[in-house]
Amino acid sequence: MAAIAFNDSSDPPPSYDVSVSKDSIRFCSISHPIISSPGFAVSSVAPIIKSCAAALPAAEFSKLLQKRNIENHTALYWAIVNNQREALLEFVKFIPKFSPACSADLRLACMAVNDHDSYMLLHLGDNDVNSKDRSLRHMLGCPQDVVQVHEGDTTLSVDSHENNFFVHFVFRMFQKRLRIARKLEVEFVAQGRIWVLRFDMDISGGNWLVEFGISRDSSQVRPNAVLEIQANRLLPGSDTMQPLRLDMCTSHVLAPGEVYRWDLDRFDTRRTVLWQLSDWPMYDNTAYVDCNGTLTAELMMTIKPRYPYQ
Repeated sequence: MAAIAFNDSSDPPPSYDVSVSKDSIRFCSISHPIISSPGFAVSSVAPIIKSCAAALPAAEFSKLLQKRNIENHTALYWAIVNNQREALLEFVKFIPKFSPACSADLRLACMAVNDHDSYMLLHLGDNDVNSKDRSLRHMLGCPQDVVQVHEGDTTLSVDSHENNFFVHFVFRMFQKRLRIARKLEVEFVAQGRIWVLRFDMDISGGNWLVEFGISRDSSQVRPNAVLEIQANRLLPGSDTMQPLRLDMCTSHVLAPGEVYRWDLDRFDTRRTVLWQLSDWPMYDNTAYVDCNGTLTAELMMTIKPRYPYQ
């Protein structure tokens, strides 16, 4: 690992992986101010990046962009972390498809700065957990699901020790996709974690279920959640449309990639929180899917203290 000297001697220069080529050194040196300087002229971003791209074959430049060669991260990672949206948008123009390593790096960046918008813009959920659904949506002509995160809703709790957010979902062609793939899931970024909401089949009982969890690299959390699925027609015996309200509350700690166990603090730790749905997702006349096959829902989440005394 070598370093390139900068004029500003007050701060240590960033470290670069320069073990590959002079092109890598030149790119790191040129891209550093673009992805790290708040006052960098926006109008200069595109010309500089295009000049770098012109000096290399397209495939090589795409590979260079996805290499963790700046402080063990990609240039795109730092563009997200430092909120350099113009640089990020220019970089991705030269990447036909993210490598698994680059996708993982960008997921970390979105968690680091709680950037759900960039996560959705880059289709990082599609790349990691749901590539088959993206292909299916393409075949069906179905647009990307709407996933909107709203944080800091103080109406959800009066406890100052709790953090709250809610997520608005619009799943288009919900039934058709669920019947074909037998599973539908989306990811979103909130509270510095990547969460997943999943509709799936309980193989043992044969019923449909909905569950939520957190992805790998997300920190453990103790959540309480309420999922409300919008009704689109009156239920039998009712004169008002009532949403399906699922109280998905738990006293357990939610951890990524771990099945039930007692952790060192003797709190029961689980991988997901789930709710049985019976078979209504398959009904042609279900009240919870509109005439276009769309399911709309809201997830209201309260993050509880990990320990009672906090």
